[in-house]
Amino acid sequence: MQDQKLVADYFRKCFVSVDGLWFMAVEKDADFEKALALDAAVWEVLPKIEARTIRGLLETGDGIEALCRALEFKLEAEQYGFELSPCSPEGFTLAVRECPWVRHIRKAGREKFLDRISDVICSREYGTFAREFCPDMTVEHARMYCAVDGCCRFRFQAVR
Repeated sequence: MQDQKLVADYFRKCFVSVDGLWFMAVEKDADFEKALALDAAVWEVLPKIEARTIRGLLETGDGIEALCRALEFKLEAEQYGFELSPCSPEGFTLAVRECPWVRHIRKAGREKFLDRISDVICSREYGTFAREFCPDMTVEHARMYCAVDGCCRFRFQAVR
């Protein structure tokens, strides 16, 4: 069991590292805004792949309950500290108390970019992921982790 955790930790670190290295290489070649725009395009696609993979692993279908299960799986696998409010047909709230991306960005000494990255990437990531399960789902980034008091809050709402 310990070997599986080591392997998972290794691949998680590689994933985060390649994302950061890629971003900084584009930033060096162009500028921060260009790197962020290209990163945003990636985060329009990657959450679809994640959602479809998790759906297969968990053998879930569509709908809010499936989304909640998949989101919980994703966030636990990526080592977030989070709370999900109970899922209802109207939606639910996600509170992120600890974000691995924030940890890595701070470790790299790039805190000044946190609010901008969060504003562009996070809603896009969660919205894209959610719409794989509920095509009419809206996601509001109600409060940013980076800018406020250590909690990022997202409201997932089903459009009726």
